[in-house]
Amino acid sequence: MTGWFIGEKENIEVALEECLCPGAPHKDGDKIYLRPDLDVAGGLAVLSAMTADDESSLIERMGRAYMMAGIVDWTFLDEDGKKVPATRANIERMRWTGSTLTIANAAADVYGETVLAPLARMASGSSPSGPSDEATSPSLPPSS
Repeated sequence: MTGWFIGEKENIEVALEECLCPGAPHKDGDKIYLRPDLDVAGGLAVLSAMTADDESSLIERMGRAYMMAGIVDWTFLDEDGKKVPATRANIERMRWTGSTLTIANAAADVYGETVLAPLARMASGSSPSGPSDEATSPSLPPSS
């Protein structure tokens, strides 16, 4: 499907520099896979994350929202060599590494324009700030 609905596109592969699986079986590093398009819940989660009061909180909230909404699969294995499912709970359990930043940045690259485009359109359609040439409030009739 196209238009309003997410189509059958390939997931986007993001290569990580390291493999942290037990025994490090992925010699070229692990891979994660991002959905090609955000769904409504993911887009709204990212927009909601943008309401942070300070820049450091904004980075954390948006990175988390991008990862939660975007990650659909990965090559991570457990101690028994079995694939670890890419669930919300497992994403929340991930520890911070340089690769975690790679994932968040890749997701921001994939979804950033889509999320920010409606905001940019709204901002460009709004009135410019500052005084206008003419009064915008209704005038009172002259008193007699």
